[in-house]
Amino acid sequence: MRTVTMVLLGAGLAAGGAALARHRAGARAATGRRRHVVTVYRPLSELESVQLPGSLREITGQVEIALRAAPGDRGTEIAVRIPDGSTVTSGRVRSALRETRSLLEAGDVLLPHGPATTVPTLTNRPLQAATRHGREGGLL
Repeated sequence: MRTVTMVLLGAGLAAGGAALARHRAGARAATGRRRHVVTVYRPLSELESVQLPGSLREITGQVEIALRAAPGDRGTEIAVRIPDGSTVTSGRVRSALRETRSLLEAGDVLLPHGPATTVPTLTNRPLQAATRHGREGGLL
């Protein structure tokens, strides 16, 4: 009985690993088609007439940017898609969208990895790394 349990457990782990590998491969293949969208509380007519500020301006030639009115008259949606063959990463696009939204709505960008209020030590390095890269991936 114990051997049967171990065999079934091993088969379940192998199937789970294979499913995870297929999911990750599909996610990597779909990254070129994924759109990143942020809503900015500014009218569409105002954003169409000016060049977008911040680091989004730096990658404009390497990505596809679309502007459209947000639902419920709540500003403008800025959608960015990374075309196949582009060298821009998804993290760079997410960071650029956050920076652009902050510049358009508040006029400044607050960075969580700015001047430290504590002395860098070995124990707070994981927090520093998470804070430094948190704006790229969305979730820490």
